[in-house]
Amino acid sequence: MDLNDIWQENKRFITTVGSGLLVFLIGLFVVNGMYAGDIQTVEGQMMSARRKLKSEMFTADDRDNARDENEALLASFDLLSGAVAFLPRTEFDLEGRTDSARNVYMSSVDRVRNRVEDLASRRRARLPEGLDLERLETNNVDAIERNLHAVDLLERVLVLAVESGVKQVRRADIKLDPAFIARRGLGSIEKTKVSVDIVASPEAVARWLLACETPVTGEDERSVRHQALPIDSIDARRATSKSDEVQAKVTFIVVRVNEIEVSEDEDA
Repeated sequence: MDLNDIWQENKRFITTVGSGLLVFLIGLFVVNGMYAGDIQTVEGQMMSARRKLKSEMFTADDRDNARDENEALLASFDLLSGAVAFLPRTEFDLEGRTDSARNVYMSSVDRVRNRVEDLASRRRARLPEGLDLERLETNNVDAIERNLHAVDLLERVLVLAVESGVKQVRRADIKLDPAFIARRGLGSIEKTKVSVDIVASPEAVARWLLACETPVTGEDERSVRHQALPIDSIDARRATSKSDEVQAKVTFIVVRVNEIEVSEDEDA
């Protein structure tokens, strides 16, 4: 079989392949003509990046400076943590307790109810039944501890409210940090919210809020009023019952500062 026979039998296939090859070569020439410079630039950048990766980008002094700066930041974090983190009173702390966390919580709730209700009775103030403290339906120690600290804050808030002249506390509510409930990463700052709905004269509300945010130093660092009680939000309006009273919902926060994870590189 000669070339003519091969051509006659396969000319359609050969023509198709040849046309495709011609188009490819034309496209290659066009691409090289239009983008050859860009391709060379990118290739040069890649080669430069590879060389940098093989060489030392930072000196020993750079590493020392970075370590010093990191240590200064950690020290600042510890200082700020100590200033904002909620410090529970001893009776609301689970550390060193022999009783179960649930028993400690229930005993603390009973004591708080008795103390606050006795004060309110003497000052003729009205409180929600049982301080709206519901029975915990969990045995999770971490959850119980967070609720216990919230009860500690709630007592401080209510005591200051009654002593400031607030005559009615309509409702109290405790909400753990949503990230804790969802069991996802909490981050470094965790906030449990304690909300209180009150009705009082504007003067009493002002005295109460000022007392909550004014720290008082005492011999016992865990005394009732040692720390300022941080306020997250205030929603106030004129009371519907009396024009000379204010109805307000104030939300306080129990700030919990979680430890920062230190990587192996930082320890090195």
